Amino acid sequence: MPRELIALCGLAFSGKSTIARRIAAVTGAELISLDAINAARGFDGGIVMDDSEWEKTSLMAAATARTVLASGRSVVVDDTFSHRFLRQRFAAVARASGAPFVLLFVDTPLAVIEARIADNARTHERGPIAADVFAHHRERFQFPGDDEAPVRLASAADLERWLAGRRGDNVPA
Repeated sequence: MPRELIALCGLAFSGKSTIARRIAAVTGAELISLDAINAARGFDGGIVMDDSEWEKTSLMAAATARTVLASGRSVVVDDTFSHRFLRQRFAAVARASGAPFVLLFVDTPLAVIEARIADNARTHERGPIAADVFAHHRERFQFPGDDEAPVRLASAADLERWLAGRRGDNVPA
């Protein structure tokens, strides 16, 4: 499969990290997680974090993506991509590397996300997200427009169809 940059976009707790890991495992692509970069930098994305620090993390991820693409490998970027300019940044990284840019929008209903956040508050399976941080994130989220040609993943079946189509499997409509 030719190299490409695949960006996961969606609200926090929509399932992007699970999907990103699955895609990386199936395709052999390098996984870049902005949450992992933040953790390595000593930040917790579930609390209020200054926009300038998020910007530094995004630029670090973009630099890593450039390096991975230059090595001839594909990359999967796990982030909310909550702002259009961030998606455009990574699309430009792909273009400059001569690689296609694929935007996967994880379209999970808000009620499901809220249930996951509540469940996580009980289980602590992953870092928490403060209610005010999620509210701020949701209010500022810029959903991808049709002009960005996002691939909408609203179910596990959507992901499996997308993966099967990339492998050339027969895919039911």
